[in-house]
Amino acid sequence: MKRNFIYKITTVLAVLTAVTALSATAQTTPAVPGTPPANATIAAPATADAAAPNAAKDFIQQAFLANEFGIAASQVALKQTKDAETKAAAKQVLDDGLKVRQDMIVAIQGSTSDMHFDQNWTDEYKQKLADLQSVTGKALDQKYVAVQSEVTGKTKTLFSDYAQTATDAATKTFAANTLPKLQAESAKLDAAGGASTTTGTR
Repeated sequence: MKRNFIYKITTVLAVLTAVTALSATAQTTPAVPGTPPANATIAAPATADAAAPNAAKDFIQQAFLANEFGIAASQVALKQTKDAETKAAAKQVLDDGLKVRQDMIVAIQGSTSDMHFDQNWTDEYKQKLADLQSVTGKALDQKYVAVQSEVTGKTKTLFSDYAQTATDAATKTFAANTLPKLQAESAKLDAAGGASTTTGTR
């Protein structure tokens, strides 16, 4: 029990450090391709098996990466886009993501599971962010909506499955409470995608 407690505190401090660093980045400029805030690509979060010994840790790791990508991608979109629907969707994803960061820390602190996980972005997430940063104008609007819709959709499935089968109370509550945010984000992104397609065909 003492060993798990030490792991948990170490991870919480690491998460707080990452959050502080990423917040500082957000107040300057989005990371340039090749040096994203945590590395971007979307090996879209895979569904966690709640029966596995490391289910809670695996779930939190996937949730963490997806959330950090959403924050970084939305910062890029908000800085560049002129489209109202894209801006509204990006703002919601960003605002939700910042709140989810804090909720995730609470879940980690309350978890009875080992939470010592790798916070480095996957190559796929890194590349997705770099690709987004390489385009502008309408191309950026369309890419942001497409990529973020993919990530949010897969994350939504991850959270839904985990909330139904998890045995770790703190992370299960976190998943259940966060799911409505992801569902609302999907609806907002769908609206932005429809508006973008309509505008693009004029």
